[in-house]
Amino acid sequence: MNLSTLPLTGLALSASPSAAQGNGSVWDSISYGLSWFFQNLAPAAIWVPVGLAVCLAFFIYYWYCLKPRPYTLEWIAMAEARTRSRRMTLTLRRHPFQRKDVLPMLVITLAYAATAFFRLGDLNVPQSYTVFQGGTSFTFSFSQPVQVDKLSYYTSLGSGSYLLEYSADGGQSWQRLTLEQPYDALLKWEVVDLVQPTQEGEQATGVITADTWRISAGSVQRYEGLWLAELALWREGEALVPQYVSDGGQALFDESDVWADKATYLNSSYFDEIYHPRTALEHLNNIYPYEVSHPPLGKLIIAAGISLFGMTPFGWRFMGTLFGVLMLPILYAFLKNLFGKTPVAVCGTCLFAFDFMHLVQTRISTIDTYGVFFILLSYYFLYRWLTVPPGSKLRRSVPSLFLSGLSWGVGCACKWTVVYAGVGLALLWLLGLLFKRREWRRLALVDSESALPIARPRFGPYAVGTVILSAIFFVLIPICIYVATYLPYVFAAAARDGTQPSLQNLLSIVWDNQVFMLTYHQGVHTPHPYESYWYQWILDARPILYYRDLDYAGTLGVKSLFASFNNPLVSWGGLLAFFGVLIQTIRRKSGRGLFLLIAILSQFVPWLFIGRILFAYHYFPTVLFLVFAIAYLMNDMLTRRRGGCRVAVYGFTGCAVGLYALFYPALTGLYMPLWYSQAFLRWLPSWPL
Repeated sequence: MNLSTLPLTGLALSASPSAAQGNGSVWDSISYGLSWFFQNLAPAAIWVPVGLAVCLAFFIYYWYCLKPRPYTLEWIAMAEARTRSRRMTLTLRRHPFQRKDVLPMLVITLAYAATAFFRLGDLNVPQSYTVFQGGTSFTFSFSQPVQVDKLSYYTSLGSGSYLLEYSADGGQSWQRLTLEQPYDALLKWEVVDLVQPTQEGEQATGVITADTWRISAGSVQRYEGLWLAELALWREGEALVPQYVSDGGQALFDESDVWADKATYLNSSYFDEIYHPRTALEHLNNIYPYEVSHPPLGKLIIAAGISLFGMTPFGWRFMGTLFGVLMLPILYAFLKNLFGKTPVAVCGTCLFAFDFMHLVQTRISTIDTYGVFFILLSYYFLYRWLTVPPGSKLRRSVPSLFLSGLSWGVGCACKWTVVYAGVGLALLWLLGLLFKRREWRRLALVDSESALPIARPRFGPYAVGTVILSAIFFVLIPICIYVATYLPYVFAAAARDGTQPSLQNLLSIVWDNQVFMLTYHQGVHTPHPYESYWYQWILDARPILYYRDLDYAGTLGVKSLFASFNNPLVSWGGLLAFFGVLIQTIRRKSGRGLFLLIAILSQFVPWLFIGRILFAYHYFPTVLFLVFAIAYLMNDMLTRRRGGCRVAVYGFTGCAVGLYALFYPALTGLYMPLWYSQAFLRWLPSWPL
């Protein structure tokens, strides 16, 4: 079963306890919720206390590791240090990336890439298509009547329906049935089982016996028409290829070697892939897009993968998966620059590489991956700007500042949620400039040869130059990038309307689309079986189910599915680590901790005030920085060098990687025994595994 539309009924564990309870009292709802929770517990629930114990042991050991032995020189030194006043600073140190880091970085990246690209999607799905407009009709026939018990057809672009007519007397009399192609059933195999009723209470069509067939456009809802890639007729699992096809309709039957009578995630779209790959294909064909609820750049990136590998599931998923892989070397370099320890960079990169959501979100052809990628990049370059020593000439700051603003601007052109990162970047930029000013005044510059004091560069010109450049890098250039990504809209509108592209049309389309996006997202309130909110995200309590195939559950005892949620150790350990970093930032006045707290909160806090329906994947950018928080704790442990610190760091990381391997079938759609899910995967009743 493909969950692209995710109906509200018919899915086990899809309804929330409170929704099922209705309008009862609060206590009734609580009672019902507890009853539902315990009634739906699976044997795998035994792993919850184990996972919590690992996280708590790691966190408790962290505080033990920091504690000095009483009455030692170390204890005295730390006691004296607490009496001295410290000053917060964001003039941070940048540790170098070293040659020895290349090998572990490549090993992690390649290991993750192997698991990410494995069974990503088929390369052999229908590519040619036939365009139906009002009045379009094609006839095909067999040399003698054939019996057909199933139909399948591979949809491409356009919304509407087809009329499929059939005759057993050479076209003297006709019967018909309707094949629907709604907006939520594109880029996939649609299957009509003629011997099974389509809806409860309806009578099945039954086996069709005919020698002559005709397919024509029924309803066509958009100007590009209906694009149909293949039409397949089946008799007891055998494909029937017509002997005659009228002119213009040959593309409907020219790829019978890839016909399928079942839609899976390998050969068809799933969940929101009905939107974004469709838009990418529309851009490639200069068609004004149907989906305009997000900025264009993410879909244009998807189009690049389609250009390389064709309009196939692998093609439209390739770029997202590639960006997910490319996050890892950037993250590794960031962690090494931040903490300076190779083990911390290795373990931190592993935690993110083998987080469940990182894998699932980068394998689905949506635009969230690109947003997270450019958020990471923008913070990485801003950190490098913060590490430029006070007193340096402005030109040393320009590359990092430019690349941070550029990355943020490109990210905003992919998805609006990247704007939240801009709040954190702006705050860090402001604090960084203020702290640089304070440090600047304390500089005592000395000539390296004569050892005599030299004139200190003035802060005023540096600050003015930084402000001007920042306005260009973080405002002007991002606006230009954002507007430029709408050029495909302008050219498509001009081709549709028979007009010439113009700057006025570009600005008008950009403005109208921003208004539409704002009103659209404000109005997303329809209940969804897999909706979740921030208090569920931090506990990893409600995954979003993207795909589930239960067709073999009754006969073979296996199922295929995947859901987007976090590795429990990363989620729960990251939550504890956040509070650990918060405490240490206050105690130590740690600029590094402040940097991480601002990054985490800027990605998380805005969701507290969002009233629309939300899903687990909205937590994806926050999880990225929770990994940094865990790495902060690991760095402290390794710095202290207390007995067992390496066991704690490597052990926690190893457990997280082990869970990734354990849950891998439920993250990639591999068929697994039903007992496996019950015994190992369904830790909570709200996990639809």
